[in-house]
Amino acid sequence: MSCILYHKKDYYRALEEPEQKTHASPFRRDYARVIHSASFRRLQGKTQIFPCVESDFFRNRLTHSLEVAQVAKSIASMVNDAHAGVQIDTDLVETAALCHDIGHPPFGHNGEKALHAKMREYGGFEGNAQTLRVVTKTEKKVLLGDVPVYDGVDNRYGLNLTYRTLASLLKYDHAIPAYIVNLSDTPIKGYYASEKQLVHNIKKHVLSPYSPEDYKGKAFKTIECDIMDLADDIAYSTYDIEDAFKGGFLDPLSIVNAGDDLLMKVQEEAHLGGLKVSLSEIREILKSIFNGIINFNAPMSDIYQRSQSLANSSYLRTRFTSNLVHYYISNVQFTLDAACPVLSKVSLTQEVQKQVEVLKYFIYASVINSPKMNIIRYRGRDIISALFDILIDTEEETSLIPEDVGEVFYSFSKDDQANRARVICDFIASMTDRYAIELYSRFKSDTPQTIFKPV
Repeated sequence: MSCILYHKKDYYRALEEPEQKTHASPFRRDYARVIHSASFRRLQGKTQIFPCVESDFFRNRLTHSLEVAQVAKSIASMVNDAHAGVQIDTDLVETAALCHDIGHPPFGHNGEKALHAKMREYGGFEGNAQTLRVVTKTEKKVLLGDVPVYDGVDNRYGLNLTYRTLASLLKYDHAIPAYIVNLSDTPIKGYYASEKQLVHNIKKHVLSPYSPEDYKGKAFKTIECDIMDLADDIAYSTYDIEDAFKGGFLDPLSIVNAGDDLLMKVQEEAHLGGLKVSLSEIREILKSIFNGIINFNAPMSDIYQRSQSLANSSYLRTRFTSNLVHYYISNVQFTLDAACPVLSKVSLTQEVQKQVEVLKYFIYASVINSPKMNIIRYRGRDIISALFDILIDTEEETSLIPEDVGEVFYSFSKDDQANRARVICDFIASMTDRYAIELYSRFKSDTPQTIFKPV
């Protein structure tokens, strides 16, 4: 089996750049641009599950992204080793993984909902759509001319990544439709309507070697994007359980003895390929996660002690998650699309896919959606909504926004509310949790004033 996965136009950029005399490939240069970007650095201050201020142990968006990148590279390397003639670019896969959460706002998914509520009239807000916007617009590396916006024309090119790298970030092959956004209280998956032409250009370049018959009827999702998406599921379902153990939210016994109400939520949400999985089967799947670690047929005292040891011992927790990730990666399958290799797929075996999905949604239902976490999210929603309302009405003479943001914001006329709202949305989405809280406090509370700490 042999296939050509990369072609000349994959390496093109939206804004042509002088050819670099360097040992680094275009994809490696993209990797470097992401690593050195402000948006990537700020992921360290954004919530994964638990607020960043709670403990240095818990993962944040940055450490999660690094773990996804490692898992994604392992999957790509395994596919390359197992299939002669297939050579997936691991730099490209890592870059996709490092970028996958770069568009997420402060306060996790509740921050996403708060921004969506403010942007419903203007195309909505969604984390994946924002990722594409960050790397193609808001990151401050490449600019055409001297000013970001001139006479209503946006001259920003963000990181100006290659078209193939941008393609690796497109998880959803459709624009977010305005008529649905206006009706929905929750974010709609897709890319912003304002990025339609960009996505058209991405597809045109990446699919240029193939005839329309080669990809007709197939969703546009590149093999690198598919690997990144699978790696995210694996990391999310395994490493987050380690944080839940450390935080005292869960232990193995509480997982396998969860009530029917909780398991019904998992049953409803988990994507199990259309299969109806019974509650008893879900319990067995949850038990199977601890195979080789806990014998649930042993005396209850032994089960209890082993459960507590796994929840409380850093060594056992690390070994548990490491073994689980290795097991999942070892069960990845590669399916070559001979007609259009760029759209080849990776997947898990059905049994393992069930385990990943059940564990992922169990964590969501039992921890992320718990009352303790809902209190945190409620405050985050309030902060983001208040910041948006304050900043969208700021006047140039008494501006409350940073100069670089204001340069773009005030370039659009007051009549152009859609673009103005999008600029404020971009600014808030870029904030870390702590920055958003501090700025809100400076506007709304008795926090001492300072002119030395910039906005």
